[in-house]
Amino acid sequence: MLLAVFNTVLLVLATLCVFIYHLLRVPHHLRHIPKVPLWPLLLSYFSGEVEEQRVKRLVLPFAKQMRTEVVLVYCLGDWMVQILEPKAARRMLEDPKVWKKPQSKDMLLWRLIGNENIFMSNGEMAKRHLRITRDALYKTSPINTFISLAETTISLMGDGGRIRWDDYAIRYTLDAFGLAVVGYNFDALKNPHGSFVQQYHDVMTAISNPLYVVLPLLERWVPRVGVKRQIDRFVSDLCQILDEKRANPGDDVITYMFQDPDMTEVEYRDNTIVMFVAGHDTTAGAIASVVYYLAINPEIQQRAREEILEVLGNAEPKNEHFVRTPYLNAVLREAMRCNTPSNTTLPRISDVPIRVGEYIIPPGTSMVLNICAVHFNDSVWDNPSRFDPERFLDEGGNEAAGFSTFSMGPRSCVARLFSLTEQRVLISMLLREFRWTLPEDSAHSAHLKNGFSAFALSIPENLYIDFFRIKPTEE
Repeated sequence: MLLAVFNTVLLVLATLCVFIYHLLRVPHHLRHIPKVPLWPLLLSYFSGEVEEQRVKRLVLPFAKQMRTEVVLVYCLGDWMVQILEPKAARRMLEDPKVWKKPQSKDMLLWRLIGNENIFMSNGEMAKRHLRITRDALYKTSPINTFISLAETTISLMGDGGRIRWDDYAIRYTLDAFGLAVVGYNFDALKNPHGSFVQQYHDVMTAISNPLYVVLPLLERWVPRVGVKRQIDRFVSDLCQILDEKRANPGDDVITYMFQDPDMTEVEYRDNTIVMFVAGHDTTAGAIASVVYYLAINPEIQQRAREEILEVLGNAEPKNEHFVRTPYLNAVLREAMRCNTPSNTTLPRISDVPIRVGEYIIPPGTSMVLNICAVHFNDSVWDNPSRFDPERFLDEGGNEAAGFSTFSMGPRSCVARLFSLTEQRVLISMLLREFRWTLPEDSAHSAHLKNGFSAFALSIPENLYIDFFRIKPTEE
């Protein structure tokens, strides 16, 4: 009897191993592309290593060893072609035969954000979403909202001291999104533990289980019913906010989107959620990162402060001011290069073979631009590990052509100006009020450490900064 049980267990294990082998092996039609070794990748995923560290430790060294700018990487339950060089990436992203790939319904992130939105749609729907979103963003004037929220942030900081800055960055961008995009006050700055804010973080934490991210098919075998309920509750609460917005229009993105007769209810819902997910986490990561890099580079911080004082003085920031702040603009871009808010684009596919670099990519293959790899590719950037805003001031140089934070081509980030204005306002106002340094005992002394994100975002975690109010004699 025991022998029969033992044999049955062995058979089940053997069958499982064979299944996993077939699930993880490289498809025959992709074996001509250099493959980043699988087992180190799996160990990295299951250990919780963040994406940008995995790129620097595994992907870029492998690509350099193989002398290639195109690699094959197992990611999100699929073998994906990752492009590490900007010219090849631009050709791929601008190719009309290439479009966004519909995502696996097994992964719960797609249950959250849906497919009928500006990120995930294709063809005529994508063009319509792009037009409507651009028009809505153009009609809004969020800079006064950003100024008010920056003033609230500075007021909460008081005279400074040791402050967990990543927390402030997340709360500032949540309120900026709430007021400017959906016309709703989440009040995250003053009430950081508000129910809706906490609900969102709980949902994203639950979705990001590494095991389910590496093997999305587990959602079929061992479905997470409780997480699905969490997602549905969050979506329901957000839809209630949309219903309130329809009854009380304002000067915000959703109000102007509601005015377009071509938008369906599902499209409103999907676009609002995808903007919520993408619109504040990425900018929060950028704001936390730039404060860190200015903290460890006091001479750069002081030069940026002098420019702000010269251009703004004590006046409220206006969009026209930032045309005359080239150094601040360069600092922001360099911070986003060094700690890319989103490390990869969403996957693309083509229904015909296309050439990427020296390789022919078969139809139906997932392809992404690895933004982090491009930003740390030493064939593109001079000493890419160095924080150097000067590289964005050199008009005769070609390094800046590799800057890919907002992606490339016709589907690049439509809200880049929104994000940049949000960053410019807060950082310029901080520079006038505070100087800051990184504590000597900081966990980030060696390098900036991001929190774990299963979806390739770079958001610094537990980033404490020492802020000091500037006295009038110091200006």
